[in-house]
Amino acid sequence: MPEEILNPELQKVYDQVIEAGTAKNTRLAYVRDIKSFWTWAEASLNLTEHYPIKVEALIRYILERTTQAEKPLKVSTIKRYLASLSVAHQERGLESPTLNQSVKLLLRRTRNAQAHQGTNKKAAITADILQKMLATCDDSLQGVRDKAILLVGFASGGRRRSEICAMQVEDLVKIDEGYLITLRSNKTDQAGNGIQVPILNDAATALKAWLVKSGIRRGSLFRSLTPRRQLKESIKDKVINRIIKQRIAFIGLDPTIYSAHSIRSGYITEAGRRGINLGEVMQLSNHKSLEVAHGYYRKGELLANPAGRIS
Repeated sequence: MPEEILNPELQKVYDQVIEAGTAKNTRLAYVRDIKSFWTWAEASLNLTEHYPIKVEALIRYILERTTQAEKPLKVSTIKRYLASLSVAHQERGLESPTLNQSVKLLLRRTRNAQAHQGTNKKAAITADILQKMLATCDDSLQGVRDKAILLVGFASGGRRRSEICAMQVEDLVKIDEGYLITLRSNKTDQAGNGIQVPILNDAATALKAWLVKSGIRRGSLFRSLTPRRQLKESIKDKVINRIIKQRIAFIGLDPTIYSAHSIRSGYITEAGRRGINLGEVMQLSNHKSLEVAHGYYRKGELLANPAGRIS
């Protein structure tokens, strides 16, 4: 606050009120976001925490985290981090570099660029494509593993690759039709209670074949393999992505337009093709956003609509 308005004593009171009036969870979020920025700054710019932050450092942060990172951040996420940094400046009586017009312009342009990229989503792996991919899986340890990953990931509700990586043998329950598995790592399961999903039919058969072939009895359900095709530690999400792209390439499709997410979007799209109730589909896929799920589902409905084949 300007010195002519608030003297040091009132400034202290002001700070105390701000601190007392900030919810504990909000304060923890501020701390986490600020720590994330300074971790990046130390690694990229060799800077230790100090204020004010230079505008140039903030611009580089935005550019690197939204365009250069292995997993680029959305502008909405960057804005949250910047909001926390802005609070850190305000609480020190400093003008925030987040108010700089160059920073604001960059955020607007980046948001527009990401929105444009969003129109070019990865292609969906529907059942017809999946069957062709499965046909490339032989009886080797890798082939049996890849087949199980593809079928389990698709048939159990279009699982995220993080969910596949986190699957544990101890969370499997054998039932007459196949298996039930409790997913302990789930993006939308904030309480950490886990969700239970079925693994049935061909997916159950493929999973059983993997368990027999691998000899895995506890721990991570799916594993990476050494160059000599020996079991390693739990599989990483980048390996799941690599499996998808390799099998897509094997059937002659362009691997650049498919990713691990293609299994998830493909499951919803296939359900739309078959006219399965969207509510039932979302119960299994655990989508929380009706808008996101309906986008894939609607595409499947359109593909199944016979009116589109009139010529």
